[in-house]
Amino acid sequence: MPFFNEAKVLPDLLTAIQGLAKALMPRAIEVELLLVDDGSTDNGRGVLSDWLNSATPAYEIRLLRLSRNFGKEVALSAGVDAADGDALVLMDADLQHPVELVEDFVSGWIDEGYDVVFGYRLRHASESVGKRLFRSAFYMVVNRASDAAVEPHAGDFRLMSRRAYTALRQFPERERLMKGLYGLIGFRTKGVAYEPRARTAGTSKYSPLKLWAAGLDGITSFSVLPLRLTTFMGVALALLAFAYGVGTIVEKLVFGIHVPGYPTLIVIISTVGAGQLIGMGIVGEYVGKILVEVKRRPLYIVESDEQLQGVTGVVEKLTKRT
Repeated sequence: MPFFNEAKVLPDLLTAIQGLAKALMPRAIEVELLLVDDGSTDNGRGVLSDWLNSATPAYEIRLLRLSRNFGKEVALSAGVDAADGDALVLMDADLQHPVELVEDFVSGWIDEGYDVVFGYRLRHASESVGKRLFRSAFYMVVNRASDAAVEPHAGDFRLMSRRAYTALRQFPERERLMKGLYGLIGFRTKGVAYEPRARTAGTSKYSPLKLWAAGLDGITSFSVLPLRLTTFMGVALALLAFAYGVGTIVEKLVFGIHVPGYPTLIVIISTVGAGQLIGMGIVGEYVGKILVEVKRRPLYIVESDEQLQGVTGVVEKLTKRT
């Protein structure tokens, strides 16, 4: 679970995982909660200590803290890299993903033999029309030019077997769209429907502007369709200009109509200039992605890695790697 400034949610989250760990005990499944602190500044570590001082957890808690805020996609990748279980479950820390659904994920993995079991959202009536249209457009663009389809209503909430998440680690790119990478690894996959819940505390860290930026990064990291659309736009503008030129000549030679030069010139220059700027912007996005990839900078930097365990109301630090 990656989290950023979710201290208010952590007590409820830890209690919910306590119930899940107890529910999985009859299957002889041991649970470890791997929390990835993506550079939080709200004393989430202190909240963890307070909860462990007042409870006896039925599971291990590991806290991986990144040196700064790298973003959710990178924090998820850090968690996948650090995981070492027979299977892992990715989910948000805000409890909008129902924790009890993990039992269905485990049944799909153990009883039915699926390597990937993911949750997909039922359509939410409270979601705005604009957000629905943005999501639909985003997945349409991504799926039109990708090797594997991305499920529009599925997110990061999923279980992956060891061989599935080991395969996910093989993708080296820095500009990551995790939802796209899930589809690229393949393996037997099953979907389970769920109804997203309201946050128990705190607020979403994604403003409309951040959602737009994340969508643009995801499209340019996973699809070349915008580049192809730029070519089509150039061809369309060329055809339009040719048709307009032919029409102007016919009006002058056949009908004797004198076409005003100044307005026509301004319209043509503005149209062509706008098309060029849009095309340059799209190409610039891809060039920027190339620059990031060729630098080969670390995807993330780990500040600390702590294994926490509740022992008679005392927080015992078993290991600490920096």
